[in-house]
Amino acid sequence: MEILRKKNVYNGFLKLNEFDVKLNNNEIINREVIEKKDTVAVVAINEQNEVYFVKQPRVAINKDESIELPAGLVEPDENPEVAARRELEEETGCICDTFELIQKFVADPGCCNNVSYLYLAKGAKQVKELHLDSDEFLECFTIPLEKAFEMVDNGELIDAVSLISLLRLKNILRN
Repeated sequence: MEILRKKNVYNGFLKLNEFDVKLNNNEIINREVIEKKDTVAVVAINEQNEVYFVKQPRVAINKDESIELPAGLVEPDENPEVAARRELEEETGCICDTFELIQKFVADPGCCNNVSYLYLAKGAKQVKELHLDSDEFLECFTIPLEKAFEMVDNGELIDAVSLISLLRLKNILRN
């Protein structure tokens, strides 16, 4: 595969680029690619074996309340673990004893380029008030870990990052 041309079509929170690509069989195709900053999410578990979640409005799915793990964007030149720790503290007021990368993935390599980094944080302690951006309206709360797994199984959680994180954790705990 060879990229022959890249043209920026839109710049905003997301970037949309158009590519002309020469395939290995010499066929030339056109593809659109969405560029987005990499993301992080954290399964933060406290001493009571509860997981921290946030509830927030999400325009893309037209919901006032989407239940998700604490998550956010990795800023340019920022280490993903540093971003995960920052987002956890901003959205929950928590710090943690241990931080471990449990998975990284690309949600849709057919049209998107960003990587999601998923962390397990043990020993979460809420030490300060939430530090939210002016466009963030969220509520932080905890759910027992087993109940969170039930919410995955019964479809109460629909956020892909939260689902993948909790399923990965469930698999880790089994082994």
